[in-house]
Amino acid sequence: MHRFALLVILVTPSLPIQALDTGQAPPEQLLKLGDQLATHAGSSQWQQLWQRSRAAGHLQARPGHPYFTIPQRFLPALARQALAQADQVEPLGKTVARYRRTYPDRVIGMLDNQPLNSLCLDIDWRTLPNGQSDNAHAYLSSASLLNSYPCE
Repeated sequence: MHRFALLVILVTPSLPIQALDTGQAPPEQLLKLGDQLATHAGSSQWQQLWQRSRAAGHLQARPGHPYFTIPQRFLPALARQALAQADQVEPLGKTVARYRRTYPDRVIGMLDNQPLNSLCLDIDWRTLPNGQSDNAHAYLSSASLLNSYPCE
């Protein structure tokens, strides 16, 4: 049994694992995945998102940089809603997708003196194997919520 486990460990890294290519995936598929992730992402995934957003400077005012102006206590619910009900999704690179939801009646943040009424989330789907989007539930816990920020 130990030899089999060692063989699996040695062979697995050399097997080609092809991640979901967000540039080739239809927007409807990416929107469906975003909706599933909004429902099933774990608390550690959300905590990492807010740590990254804070580190990127989106939670405090900085010139030339988009930042949130709404109270931070509202951000988690808005981010989940933006991911679950995105108005738009677009690929960024090979495995990342940007989800955007516009709130026409609400200012989400600012970029210098320009009000921003959309919330964007960048999600990395590299752990979702290509062809597994219909069975994505098993992979949702490893999707990376990279960043959240106010956008146009």
